[in-house]
Amino acid sequence: MSTEENFEDFLSSMNSNKVNPKRMGSHGGTSPNNLIIFDKKIVLQEINSEANRTRRDVLRDLLKEQEHRPLATITQEIIHKLEVLNETFGNFHEVIAKVKSTLLLSSLADPKTISLPPLLLTGPPGVGKTRFISELAAVLGTDFFSLDFASVSSSFVIGGGTSAWMDSKPGFVTNSIRKSRYANPVLMLDEIDKVSSDSRHNPLGPMYSLLEKHTAKRFVDEYLGVPFDVSNVIWIASANYVERIPEPIRSRMIEIKIAPPTYEQSRAIIASIYRELLSFNAWGKHFTKTLDGDVIDKLSNLPPRLVRIQLETALANAVERSPAKKRPIKVHPMDVAISSISTKPSGIGFMAHI
Repeated sequence: MSTEENFEDFLSSMNSNKVNPKRMGSHGGTSPNNLIIFDKKIVLQEINSEANRTRRDVLRDLLKEQEHRPLATITQEIIHKLEVLNETFGNFHEVIAKVKSTLLLSSLADPKTISLPPLLLTGPPGVGKTRFISELAAVLGTDFFSLDFASVSSSFVIGGGTSAWMDSKPGFVTNSIRKSRYANPVLMLDEIDKVSSDSRHNPLGPMYSLLEKHTAKRFVDEYLGVPFDVSNVIWIASANYVERIPEPIRSRMIEIKIAPPTYEQSRAIIASIYRELLSFNAWGKHFTKTLDGDVIDKLSNLPPRLVRIQLETALANAVERSPAKKRPIKVHPMDVAISSISTKPSGIGFMAHI
């Protein structure tokens, strides 16, 4: 049996089990909150016309996937968590206020879909931009994917490479939306100012259409050749030096400048990292729920990435120091060995590159 016949049978089976059109929502999914992100008929056409076995196998995998995704929606819990996030990341209050106001307005519609304009968070290295974006994504409850622009050298990383190239494959955008449980995941463009300036292979090329909703509705991955609706993706970029970003990209995003955290804000971030370590590890239940203030003081001049590393070492030191059956274990200043970490001096703390 030929490839075409195999997949015609597959399509017939798919059609016999398709959703009743009367139940289709305004976005073409099984409810008003469901979005069709690609068309299986187009995938089948690509398979039947493709001679390259590798690309044909990738398209076959796509054909077996669900073509629709639900849209993550706004809840009162999200609004509450944003207020808590504001307590932990005080220097991001302007971003949180923007997110909150946008969601409150969106909650007046039905369905109450989580939707944000593209955001660009700028500021000096070490203010916590990357960590904040991942925390914000967790609060929103949708899926989260990130791309480090320090390693992006060509547009194919984002938009896929043409199948004529031997080592081509789908890009970051379609890979992310295919893995996501939702049609509106958060996609972080980390340190977008580090993008290569080589105009022949402009890595930012696909972003010109991706950041515009009307063109993002039919984004075509160069490798797959299939239109995807990624118009509901939540784009958040970070940058240290905004002047290095092309103006057309900046104009498509809302730019918010992030100041270094104050001393009190730095303490809150350290306490948050400690709580996160305890909650994400099975051994966390054996430690005190709050971190000693003197320990926080000792860590206050370190960036978040080093705080995490140092805290893990301090927790291990506390286990070694404490009696075997004494619980909960408390971390003391003596468990923190700052001298073993090499950092550049900074004024307020949290100013080393993260």
